[in-house]
Amino acid sequence: MVRTLRSLPHPDGLRDHLAEVYALPFTGCSLVRSLVNDVYRLTTPTGAYVLKLYAGRPVAEIRWEAGLSGHLLGKVATPPIQPLADGATCGALALPEGDRPFVLTAFVDGRKPQPPFGDELYREFGELIARFHLSASTYMPGRRAAEHPDDLDRLVGEIVPLVSPADAEVVRALAAAVPGKVAEGASRGVRHGDVSMDNVLVAPDGLNLHDFDLAGEGFLAADFCGVASTPYWQAFRDGYQRHREISTDDLAAIDWLGVAGRIANLHFHLVRKPQWYGTESRGEGWAAGELAELRLAAGRLL
Repeated sequence: MVRTLRSLPHPDGLRDHLAEVYALPFTGCSLVRSLVNDVYRLTTPTGAYVLKLYAGRPVAEIRWEAGLSGHLLGKVATPPIQPLADGATCGALALPEGDRPFVLTAFVDGRKPQPPFGDELYREFGELIARFHLSASTYMPGRRAAEHPDDLDRLVGEIVPLVSPADAEVVRALAAAVPGKVAEGASRGVRHGDVSMDNVLVAPDGLNLHDFDLAGEGFLAADFCGVASTPYWQAFRDGYQRHREISTDDLAAIDWLGVAGRIANLHFHLVRKPQWYGTESRGEGWAAGELAELRLAAGRLL
């Protein structure tokens, strides 16, 4: 058999298998999205669920993520996990490429926020992330995501052969500067890793936070980088600081943690994504956009 990088389960077969392991009467299953992970929507006569089938991740790591979701319940609005019939929060599906972990959550009846956005939405968003940071601070540590400064050397080494010499020099110089620019006093804990409106749903009970794929131990200010580049940063800060202060060291770290995050994103679009989307995906514009922002950052920060 030829080695398989990644397979895509047929919705009907997946529905029947999951009906057994969850002991739920699934009547329908459809593929919602296939990118980093495969996401399916499953239905029963009384409700709906969302299945996330992970790629290239160990089961132990997904158990940690599922445990974080459970730890947040009652403190942060997030979709509850549906346990398997044996009580486990995480299962594993045997596929040609090997076992792939999966987690099933309840479907949240909500919608993604749509522009035009406003200050009130971002104040509420800031409160949500502050509650996440506070609640996650009492969860066990043990995961570190790729954009942590300690991992930049590996990412840069894989990026450099794929960009121009001039851009390679920019990426190297920025990555080398990051560790010395993030103060020892910057707050650490479990951060979400992808704080954006893409990972929020507006539900009847308020904003719901989801997608903890990149959650892990690290600098909390990394969660501010995306919002800090928007016109709503002050509104977000106001909401956040109703629950938790943002220190001067955290504020000073935002630019440099943003650089680390952009290098991680560039690595994703140049190295990881082409493994299953093909090398043509490098020309979609995402990598070019990250390089353009890194050039601007180098001009501003170096």
